[in-house]
Amino acid sequence: MTDLSDLGLLAARVFLSAVFLFSGIDKLTHRADAIAELEALKLPQPALLRPLVIVTQLIAGLMVLLGVYAQCGALALAAFTALATLIAHKPMQHQGAARRMQFTIALEHLAVVGGLLALAIVGPGRLAVGP
Repeated sequence: MTDLSDLGLLAARVFLSAVFLFSGIDKLTHRADAIAELEALKLPQPALLRPLVIVTQLIAGLMVLLGVYAQCGALALAAFTALATLIAHKPMQHQGAARRMQFTIALEHLAVVGGLLALAIVGPGRLAVGP
């Protein structure tokens, strides 16, 4: 019998994976925009980095969504998000409202990291496709 915690973990997996799946599909279907985003961050070789980002977001996102090695997928996305946050959101490089906005975005990303770490610790629940 499914209990409320299993439904909660399923909801958490759906909500946590949605942003990564959307972003991965968006980067896959809008190549020029994805490369421009990576260039704006001054990352090396944006055209080569784009497929790595897409694979990470889609594969780990599906792992979390389906509950197939969800803990590994959650850890991968947590590391990816923490690194992306450090690279893309630097509040101290801004002033006034822009600083507050960047700080808020960074905290929101860290909240997602927290959710992913919690999922990695407790597991996907019984409403999962795989191990």
